[in-house]
Amino acid sequence: MRRAPIPSPACRVLPALALAAACGGSDTTVNQLYPDIAVAPESVDFGDVVVLYDATQTIQLVNAGRATLEVSSIAVEGNDDAVFNVYPDSVELAPDDSMGVDIGFAPATYLLYERDLVVKSNDPDTPELRVPLRGEGVDGPVPDISLSTNSLDFGTVPVGSTEVLYFTITNVGDGDLTIGDTTQSGSGAFQVTTWPDGQTLAGEGGMFTVIVEYAPTSDAGDNGSLTIQSNDPDEPEVEVLFVGNGGGSFDYPVADIDCPGTVDPPDTIDLDGTGSYDPNGYEPLTYQWSLVSSPEGSSAEIDDEAADFTSMFVDLAGTYEVQLQVTNSMGLTSSPARCEFEAEPSESLHVEMFWNTGDTDFDLHLVQDGYDFLEKPGDCCWCNPNPNWGESGSGDDPELALDNRAGYGPENIRLDTPADGNYFVKVHYFEDRGGGTTTATVRIWIDGVLEDETSQVFDHQNRVWDVGYVKWPEGVFVEQENDLYKPDTKECF
Repeated sequence: MRRAPIPSPACRVLPALALAAACGGSDTTVNQLYPDIAVAPESVDFGDVVVLYDATQTIQLVNAGRATLEVSSIAVEGNDDAVFNVYPDSVELAPDDSMGVDIGFAPATYLLYERDLVVKSNDPDTPELRVPLRGEGVDGPVPDISLSTNSLDFGTVPVGSTEVLYFTITNVGDGDLTIGDTTQSGSGAFQVTTWPDGQTLAGEGGMFTVIVEYAPTSDAGDNGSLTIQSNDPDEPEVEVLFVGNGGGSFDYPVADIDCPGTVDPPDTIDLDGTGSYDPNGYEPLTYQWSLVSSPEGSSAEIDDEAADFTSMFVDLAGTYEVQLQVTNSMGLTSSPARCEFEAEPSESLHVEMFWNTGDTDFDLHLVQDGYDFLEKPGDCCWCNPNPNWGESGSGDDPELALDNRAGYGPENIRLDTPADGNYFVKVHYFEDRGGGTTTATVRIWIDGVLEDETSQVFDHQNRVWDVGYVKWPEGVFVEQENDLYKPDTKECF
């Protein structure tokens, strides 16, 4: 029998990478560790982009190797006109890791642009990777914001008096102009009464008037400004200055709201103004919160309007806006900080009801198919607020989340995951304590989207309105058309 040769002692201690070369081990395989760069997609086509606008696409850099990939440069070749931009311009990736690289394209004129994105790295096989880029600048509608003035000078206004001025925002371009966020800074003696946020001004003449009031609290002078953001590609931000009683020469306190995100109604939210400050240290500050807008039918109120940290009960789905102003120890008031947030139901089915009189008691009902009005357990209402409707856990059980007996409402019933079937929405004018003829309104939200809103006038108490029914799993609401009727009972049975 032939035996394999035994390596010499010197060979036994050599490192593995040198073993084959030094010891003549032709049958020994060595797996060296290298980075291996890959990209997806392998080319980028931006298509047609209107001149003065921009577009962004993302590619993924991947390290498919077994060592760290060091990308020393990511740049567009021949990009002196900065038509393309790249972020980041370098990166380090561990084995099997990946990262997105954003490529922006902003054509300067009506040309076809074809260039290469060059990626340089320590990959020994592909030290330079090229990704073809293509995009064309084309003609198209473009908005163009124009202000009637860049400053409002209110002149001399006595303390205790109010002066009103205005300016106009006009779209002189041929594309729709959309106004984004507007931010007021400086003195709180200036109050914007017509905010342009969210306005869309049609091309070639669309206009919006911004009205500003000046009510000085001292004759030392006030100054401030309004910053307006829009989709104008070459003027995305413009500013209008406010001056009153000479303008003054001091800094104002700054109100700040830690704005809540999306809220699942009904719920109590925190309103945090503790980030407010005075740049000159004239503290303590005093606080003034206000609820600027809320959905129709909401009875929401801010709990403590003079606190730095307060709360508010959000009772209906929709859009809310709160405002905060702070005043320093010298009596100077900030411009208002504004916070707009959405209340969006998280449940699959969310039903709301409110009415327009006090001293009345209306009740909202959600009834399973096959059950009568007020029959347990099929009618979710004031006397059966959280019935058991199935065997698949609590997700298919409804909840009367909000009940109101004093008038106006609202009332809410929510259902996380309805079982298949029909769900009937009913409203009962339970008791009239002096409110008289009343209009009730019902809103149906399905998967967080308002599906339907409908109203009904009640001339008498103890009448029932069959609003309609929700078909599940179709997720549609069908209104019913029938007369109000007097129920057989007012109690659950």
